[in-house]
Amino acid sequence: MNKVIVSVMLVLMAVGSAFSQERSSENQSQVTSLSSAVNTLTAFDENFVYDESKMVAIPGTNIMIQPPEYFQYSDSVPGFLHVATMSSIQVEEVVGTSYVMISMAMDSAYFASQGMTLLSVEPVVMHDGSDGMLFTAEMKLKGFVFERMVLMSGDYHYTIWINAGYIKLMRDKLRPVILQSMLTSKIYE
Repeated sequence: MNKVIVSVMLVLMAVGSAFSQERSSENQSQVTSLSSAVNTLTAFDENFVYDESKMVAIPGTNIMIQPPEYFQYSDSVPGFLHVATMSSIQVEEVVGTSYVMISMAMDSAYFASQGMTLLSVEPVVMHDGSDGMLFTAEMKLKGFVFERMVLMSGDYHYTIWINAGYIKLMRDKLRPVILQSMLTSKIYE
């Protein structure tokens, strides 16, 4: 299965590279064609509906999350991938530190050190009513502009740290459902 995932990603990246040239009107048309082709190739449910029975425990952590439909679990992430849209949701846990302390260090300089530009920081309310912080940044990679959301939440002992990435070209379709999934994450014991 992993070989198939890698093969599809390489093909999509090769196709994407062909469209990452100078932005003339012809290239804009090609980018639109790429977006249409990706939409056709992808099975993707844009309507996220919370369902407790679809929560998945992330191995090696005390975190559960409901992934979006058609996102597949991957140990290598650890988290979920949607290969056709080159999207991912990586779930990590930090033990012994409050997310509030970690969030305070997440500034423009931190994101710049990771090769990203910080676009926004906003407080969020998780599905279970707890608080969190959402950071949105962007970066260029292999001819694509990717957007990354970083969600921090948790309690005084466990921090939920979720990184989600997607091609910015598909932001309107991907961001809402990925964000809704991220907001379902919670600590369990």
